[in-house]
Amino acid sequence: MKKRSGLLIGLVCALALGIPYLAGWLGLLEYQGLDLLFKARGSRPVNPSIIVVEIDDRAINDFGRWPWPRGYHSEFLDIIGRYKPKAVVFDILFTEPDAEHPEEDKKLAAEAKKLGNVFFGSFFDLEPGKAAVNKGLIGRKETLPLKELVQNGEGYGFVNTQVEPDGKIRKLPLYITYGGKAYPSIALTAAAYYLGVDPSKIRSGSDDKYFMWINYPGDFNKFKRVSFSDIPRAANQIEAGEKPDIDLNIFKDKLVLIGLTATGTEDYWSTSVSTMYPGIGIHTSSINTILQKDFIKKVSGPGIFLILLLLGAAFGITIPKRAPFEGLGFFLIVATGITASAILLFKFFNIWMDYSTMLLLCIIAYPATTLNQFIITRFEKGLIEKELQIASRIQQSILPQSLPQLEGIELGVKCVPAKHVGGDFYDFINLIYDFVRLKENRLGIVIGDVSGKGVPAALFMAKAMADFRGISHDHNEPDDALSAINDKLVEEGISGMFVTLQYLIYKPKERKIKYSNGGHNPLIWVKSTGDVVALTQSVGSPVGIIPGSEFTADEFAVSPGDVFVMYTDGISEARDKNKKEFGEKRILDTSLTNRSLSAQGLADKLVEETEKFSQGMPQHDDMTVIVLKLK
Repeated sequence: MKKRSGLLIGLVCALALGIPYLAGWLGLLEYQGLDLLFKARGSRPVNPSIIVVEIDDRAINDFGRWPWPRGYHSEFLDIIGRYKPKAVVFDILFTEPDAEHPEEDKKLAAEAKKLGNVFFGSFFDLEPGKAAVNKGLIGRKETLPLKELVQNGEGYGFVNTQVEPDGKIRKLPLYITYGGKAYPSIALTAAAYYLGVDPSKIRSGSDDKYFMWINYPGDFNKFKRVSFSDIPRAANQIEAGEKPDIDLNIFKDKLVLIGLTATGTEDYWSTSVSTMYPGIGIHTSSINTILQKDFIKKVSGPGIFLILLLLGAAFGITIPKRAPFEGLGFFLIVATGITASAILLFKFFNIWMDYSTMLLLCIIAYPATTLNQFIITRFEKGLIEKELQIASRIQQSILPQSLPQLEGIELGVKCVPAKHVGGDFYDFINLIYDFVRLKENRLGIVIGDVSGKGVPAALFMAKAMADFRGISHDHNEPDDALSAINDKLVEEGISGMFVTLQYLIYKPKERKIKYSNGGHNPLIWVKSTGDVVALTQSVGSPVGIIPGSEFTADEFAVSPGDVFVMYTDGISEARDKNKKEFGEKRILDTSLTNRSLSAQGLADKLVEETEKFSQGMPQHDDMTVIVLKLK
């Protein structure tokens, strides 16, 4: 029952997460998981062919506030063109003419034509909430670079990025569809030009909507960066015959990107690796991803869904078989394994596995299956407890329902069954006692303690009682009765189970008591004279262990006022908070002090004193006391 219901619970948990996952409702959770993977992985190598020329705080301080006259950019192209870069990419929009200095637009176009490898940025207004099949986003309006720049530059591409609902940029649209035609991004255009291939030939690992996951190599400082101010300064130093601050030959055959990084500009974004990442860094990281072929490969949604089902089934099958701490260990091992696998796959193979949903499933499935196991266990234990209660009533019915009424004697009995400790319904020992009426009005009293616990001990007790009742009528002497019951239990009993017995026969005509002890606690004799003794002689072995065991019997005369106490080790071995036992001496003292009580009163007093002694401690054993008082 536990296994079947546990499996069902595990699969329900998996479906409860798997269906929303496939529907995309857990996307932000997985994005957070991707960010953690970037942090756990650390930095990645960058392509040495990429150089970023940044319009930083120093450049703004040197050339004045932004935007600059276009002449600054044409002079930049003039200088850098002397050192033969492979491509130059402006992450700057030149979409409106310079009304005050239109000649500078023409000069920028002329310099771009002279280099023959300059790329400019464009921009699309997008149709909200729409995407073209297999071709990325749909443009509503296209904003191109100046006409002369389009005509004289090597090409252009859009600079749009994709901002996720949490405000972070994690992927780049490679294409935007406008007017039925797919236009590539500036990152894809520049990278394809550098590699000498058509953009459509680049296998970028993009998803089904032509978005590429940007594999950020780390902080923006990972890239080779040069301040815009250093370019003209170095050129002037070279013309003056001085050693330049930087070697402009570093630009030879390089892919050069120009963009803003100055403080206060609006071109800063939140990414997986930084909350303040410049826009030029996003395009640079995108180009680096393509040049390095460092594409992130995402495990498919159906694949993750299948893993979720397997995880749910694993929890549903395993947890019911394990103890609570073992179940917790399984949960920790699985959760750690999932996290470690996700990190290793991402670090060494660029495989992004949606592990956050898997961990969430572990967090849900573990307590759910554990709670289910607990509920079923409680239900099963409740059934067992009810059965044990019935068995207990049946067992109690085996014992005498009333005490013998004989002239000259008084009897008292107190039997307190052990409580179930910690909900363990098997934690009990069955104690047996009986009164056997013999010929000539003799009275036989037997008390016993069955070894072991649980149902086996209870059944063995019932058998021992039934066997002894039959045997006692055929043997007049207590030692003969013990020998007979021993042989029967050895022959028909169960290996490892036995019973300790004490059998006392009172002979009223002779005013004598004869008793035999088979491994039981000593008989307490409180004499009418005020002496009290524990009769420890003639104690034989427990009954039902050794075949052919012989037992001895002692006989002695008694007097009116004598009191005899028979008890089980639930009395003598009761412990207090310091783990000290009630012990035989306390039994002797209590019996002597309270000998004036009735037989039932003394039996009750002994149990009362035992319970008071062990107050605050659980009762670990049944307590039975039989008192025989002679008048």
